[in-house]
Amino acid sequence: MAKDTLLIIDDDVDICMLLKRFFERKGYQVRIAFKGAEGIEIVKKEKIDIVLTDFRLPDKDGFQILEEIKAIDHQIPIIVITGYSDVNQAVKVIRLGAYEYVTKPIFPEEIFLLVEDALKMQDKSLPLQEVNDDFPVVKPISKTIPPQEGFLIPKSAYSKHVQQLIDVVSPTNMTVVITGESGTGKEVVARMIHNASKRKNGPFIPVDCGALPQELASSELFGHVKGAFTGATSDKKGSFEMANGGTLFLDEIGNLSYENQVKLLRVLQERVIRKVGSEKDMPVDVRIIVATNEDLKEAMYKGSFREDIYYRVNEFKIELNPLRKNKDELSEFVQFFLKKSNEELDKSVETVSEEAWKVLYDYPWPGNIRELKNTIKRAVLMAKSKIIKKDDLPQEIIHPDIFYWNKNKGSNVKGKPTDSLLLKDVTAAAEKQAIIRVLSLSNNNKTKAAEVLGIDRKTLYNKLNAYGLLEE
Repeated sequence: MAKDTLLIIDDDVDICMLLKRFFERKGYQVRIAFKGAEGIEIVKKEKIDIVLTDFRLPDKDGFQILEEIKAIDHQIPIIVITGYSDVNQAVKVIRLGAYEYVTKPIFPEEIFLLVEDALKMQDKSLPLQEVNDDFPVVKPISKTIPPQEGFLIPKSAYSKHVQQLIDVVSPTNMTVVITGESGTGKEVVARMIHNASKRKNGPFIPVDCGALPQELASSELFGHVKGAFTGATSDKKGSFEMANGGTLFLDEIGNLSYENQVKLLRVLQERVIRKVGSEKDMPVDVRIIVATNEDLKEAMYKGSFREDIYYRVNEFKIELNPLRKNKDELSEFVQFFLKKSNEELDKSVETVSEEAWKVLYDYPWPGNIRELKNTIKRAVLMAKSKIIKKDDLPQEIIHPDIFYWNKNKGSNVKGKPTDSLLLKDVTAAAEKQAIIRVLSLSNNNKTKAAEVLGIDRKTLYNKLNAYGLLEE
């Protein structure tokens, strides 16, 4: 029985026939097109599982082939073959959705492995999960955990795509924008790019732009000379100078002031900095990677982020999905953090109970991988045996409906906070509000409310009486 259908698009007849015979011996159905337009028509009319295309064709180039095939069916893996090793070309084809970029001469066995790998990535099944009528149960993790070198790259198709982007952009000096929610691993990706680059022996300097005081941001980024302002008792190196010869990672770049955006633009254009209080320019050799959890294009349209900066930094973009969109990676991350937590806490927890797995799988993870890491570490610490049980997990993970409020629905809390600034009044008001919220979400079930609040029923009733809530 024939396997998947492979479409080969190449104007070299010898290459087409060589690959056709090779893949047919492997059990594939093979279709051939000698022009781009012919190949596009085949994709429109027939079921094609994977495409192998030359970059330079008589009527189209690889970019056009990619865009047109992806417009027909974005899930078809496409492997691009070219006779020219061009990094910029490789970057662009990967950005357009190519599975892989291969330079000639080609070796059928190598192509075969790529094709097999690409088709496996298209498999929708999740080997780490089983599905029943109620919820997907992730199988308890095995005791054997593969060694890691600081970072985990899950085996999912999504993570493989991210790794491909890292691999293709790392050797260049292109400025990279990494986008994603808080906790998705933007700095981890930035470090991976640095470690795989020609600058890996140089410094990697991370800067949290959101934590920079506006009045000191210029000094922190560009440095200052002695006497530049009150308190400047000596010369100081800024982040750009410290990153010279390496990589500067600007996290939450959207928080930079307009003035510092202008200065950043000058560095990007001219590769020079000027320290605060100095009249001399200093050349710097720095690769810049930026990260943001906001839409910079939208910020640009609103006028809070300069258009010229946006187009300067947006040479190459890597988008990181939130963990809730990649639940198939949850098991691997739990294994990874379980191993690290055991090492840090000198424990020997081996697995997670199915009841705890249900909680972990159903939870939306608003804090993403960072929140998962902290949750597993706490659970390892709290575990009384070699198995993490439901009760070992934090209450906010077990009861997310109570601890996390849907802002779109608004609050149904009665009363309003006190205007008093006395600590005892503020504390009492916050406690009262917490009790009201928990009672509301637990449908006035005082036993459940007491459990969530971490107190006994008697204490809850005493507080209800003290705050005049018994009749509410």
